[in-house]
Amino acid sequence: MANRILIKVQCFLVLIIIVLINGISVFAVSEAPEIKGVSAILVESKRGQVLFEKESKSRLHISSANKMMTALLALEKVGSKIDTPVTISKNAAAAQGSILNLEVGGKYSIQDLVYTVILTSANDSATALAEYVGGDFQSFVNIMNDKARELKMTDTNFTNPTGLYDEAQYTTAYDLAVLTRFALSNPYFEHMFSSQAKLWTNQGKVEVITNSNNLFWSYNGIDGGKTGYNEVERQTAITTATRDNLRVISIVLDSPEKSVYDDSTKLLDYGFNNYKTGVLVKKDQTLKSISVGDKPIDLISPIDVYYTFPIGEDYIKAIDLKLKEGIELPVLKTEVAGTMKYILKDNTEIGIDLYPAANVYSSVDMFSSMVKYMIEYRDITILLFILVGIEVILVLVKIFKGLKNALTKVLSRSKI
Repeated sequence: MANRILIKVQCFLVLIIIVLINGISVFAVSEAPEIKGVSAILVESKRGQVLFEKESKSRLHISSANKMMTALLALEKVGSKIDTPVTISKNAAAAQGSILNLEVGGKYSIQDLVYTVILTSANDSATALAEYVGGDFQSFVNIMNDKARELKMTDTNFTNPTGLYDEAQYTTAYDLAVLTRFALSNPYFEHMFSSQAKLWTNQGKVEVITNSNNLFWSYNGIDGGKTGYNEVERQTAITTATRDNLRVISIVLDSPEKSVYDDSTKLLDYGFNNYKTGVLVKKDQTLKSISVGDKPIDLISPIDVYYTFPIGEDYIKAIDLKLKEGIELPVLKTEVAGTMKYILKDNTEIGIDLYPAANVYSSVDMFSSMVKYMIEYRDITILLFILVGIEVILVLVKIFKGLKNALTKVLSRSKI
């Protein structure tokens, strides 16, 4: 019996040694989820690291892409003036599909129209925004496609601002993730995208419109969402969620109505259960030490740098260091001295500018700098010399008085 226990213990120790030697992670990433949607992708929001994908480059007709792009372009057009009024044309009021029955000639703010596009996919609102931004239908479509090219959405083509079906119109889950990440960098878009509900006034009636993404009310950490479809059994769900400093974007395309939220939940669970965001490089951490002349210099990152990685792995494939050519003294801590590039296993590249931890001067440089400063700020230098001279005189007077008092005491004692 004792021998059997000993053998089991020995086997366990051997297994531990093998794991340590071969670097096998005990925190293996769980099996990828089964997604019923035709296409899907899960990305980390800050750097766009792809955590999961299924047919992410397949071209599909996705109306939500049109709505997202239309809303973004409208907000970029007005900047901070989101209360800018838009007059509703007959063309906008006659829009087909999902609508809010906007009043012809009525005035609605850019902010309110964008809210309705994101929360309820209102086609009349999207048409009104397109006419305001582009002046006419085709001009706005050109702006949409120009923006897509700017963002390198290489598998996207728009033919209208609403997303109504057109066989010449397409995008991909990957491109939609690119668009979502960029749109979230706009604070107004991000705020509206994260809204669950909004008071809406139309033709004198006040009502509450709510976000069509039901995960707001069923999944912990949801902080953004949009849904849409052209056919009931081909649903789109775009969802963002944050837990433990990790924010992810889940995109499910052409999923059956009964499974679109189940697909989204599986994606989000997969991301949060298997990945985390942590510090890659700490602020003021010495990344490289060099010598310039006879002076040692530590190169640091002035900020904390974060990245996302599978739990239990460092996820770093390679590190590339490039120092600035011809570094000479003086070396100032405000000037970039090189770059440290971390290449992750998913080929994400993270470049970190390296700065000297402190200013480093040669002896000649310090003297030259002092002389140059004194010449450049002559008036201040003269004032400093005067102040120093006065201080020296005061000190000497104090010393003289002290000596005089001491001498007087000695003389008075000798007379006694």
